[in-house]
Amino acid sequence: MRMRLQKILAQSGLASRREGEAWIRAGRVSVNGEVVNALGSQADPRVDRIEVNGKSIPRFERKVYFLLNKPASYMTTCEDEHGRRTVLDLLQPMRFRIFPVGRLDWDTEGVLLLTNDGALAQQLLHPRYRIQRTYLAKVEGIPTPETLRRLIAFENGPRQRDSQGEARIARVGPRHAWIEINLREGRNRQVRRMCEAVGHPVKRLRRIQFAGLTAERLGLGHFRPLTRDEIRALKHLVEFDPATAKG
Repeated sequence: MRMRLQKILAQSGLASRREGEAWIRAGRVSVNGEVVNALGSQADPRVDRIEVNGKSIPRFERKVYFLLNKPASYMTTCEDEHGRRTVLDLLQPMRFRIFPVGRLDWDTEGVLLLTNDGALAQQLLHPRYRIQRTYLAKVEGIPTPETLRRLIAFENGPRQRDSQGEARIARVGPRHAWIEINLREGRNRQVRRMCEAVGHPVKRLRRIQFAGLTAERLGLGHFRPLTRDEIRALKHLVEFDPATAKG
């Protein structure tokens, strides 16, 4: 099936559509050995040899989507230069070239989506779609209601509140509490920094929901393919319909 080059680049996971358009205009993209710099140019990713800077992009693959209940002590990357275990080690054998959508810290557990659908992955991670993430954090001490109201997102400084976040006490132990935290944007070690800032360091962290997906009845370290309804729901969240999307 022929489609516009920028769409092919986005679906391959190499670039956003806007980045792909810039590459095409700059003459960095070729089809079957000929440089193409017109944005309306099309190709068939199953047949044509498409290259960026002289390197072939991956051939077209059927889009696949997997849900992993990530255990701690795994890197959320496709490979690690230090030889540490990655989440892809948990999905072997796997004949598709998939990658994680976003990341969970090495010591964080829970819901992780993996796919080879680069376009959908980029949309799910884009802040404008406000995709919900829900975390369950075991923290030292027992936060007060006022402390929960002061939970802060620190990406742009300690005085900027996350106006899209919510937090509540899920359960309480003798010297700790489990806090459920809902966020609409993912930032580096965000939950840990928020809790540390209000005096309740995180002892354990799990993501229990991402974009409506949960790890219910899925053991740690186990994975499963998404159902058709789940895939359809993800695409609906970002108003992405490949049957009608313009290239």
